[in-house]
Amino acid sequence: MLYYLYKIGIFIALHFPHWFSYGIARIIGAGVFIFNERGRRAVYKNLSVILNTNDKSILRRATFRTFINASIHIASDIMLFGWNKNNWLDYVELNGVDEKMRYYTSFGKGVVVPTAHLGDWEVAGFIVGFMGYKAHGIGLPQPDKKVEELYREVREKGNVYVHPFPVGIAGVFRALKNNEIATIVSDRDLMKDGVKVRFFDRCVTFPKGAAVLAYRSGAKSVFGCAIRMKNGKFKAFLEPEIKIDRNKGEEEFVKEYVQTFASILESFVRKYPDQWFHFFDYFEEFKCE
Repeated sequence: MLYYLYKIGIFIALHFPHWFSYGIARIIGAGVFIFNERGRRAVYKNLSVILNTNDKSILRRATFRTFINASIHIASDIMLFGWNKNNWLDYVELNGVDEKMRYYTSFGKGVVVPTAHLGDWEVAGFIVGFMGYKAHGIGLPQPDKKVEELYREVREKGNVYVHPFPVGIAGVFRALKNNEIATIVSDRDLMKDGVKVRFFDRCVTFPKGAAVLAYRSGAKSVFGCAIRMKNGKFKAFLEPEIKIDRNKGEEEFVKEYVQTFASILESFVRKYPDQWFHFFDYFEEFKCE
């Protein structure tokens, strides 16, 4: 069923204006907000930490916007089937990312780009790919094999390659050796073996994969993401280099790197709280002592 819904979505994205697709997405998002009580409660609780408020009206509005934006995020992923090398800049504000990426790749060791479930990470990969680089990531496969094949098809068009979690780390490491780009979504410690950090004044664990890659490969490392703006375009961000003393041992390097990443991510989530997508109690799931 999910596969056929995606096929319908792809047909709409390719044959109708974007405002029509986004309109449908908003209706679906509103419906999910109404009927998904567990997810609604979880997002509300997460936002109470992020916004540091108990004001019910503020939190309800922000929770609703998060559900709408999440639905638009899925619609945007589907619209990637209509992107190509001739039209992709119609949907993106590069914000100097192209110049920055040329600089970081000039060192010849690839670039590690830790990112998060913030904005649209699929679009972020496409931006890197259409700039002329091979973008590699690590991810869980879609539950439906046919849907996963659709994602594989569109990603390859965008020069994006996703290696299976968790063994895909080897493939990403090889990509760095070829001076390619490793984009690692780094805000869910699924293996429960991550690094303790302060995040919105809470103790949580973040995964350490991007930090280990950066240390062992010697690659430059920068936080990146793509945020959907009010004008409907995606604004690409590539922050200043995460500079950690590489003379430190790996353990110390990794701890400092992950905390630095967490601090950068926190600043972005504060600006775009309704584009950070976790539909479970994040601060409980990954809490530490």
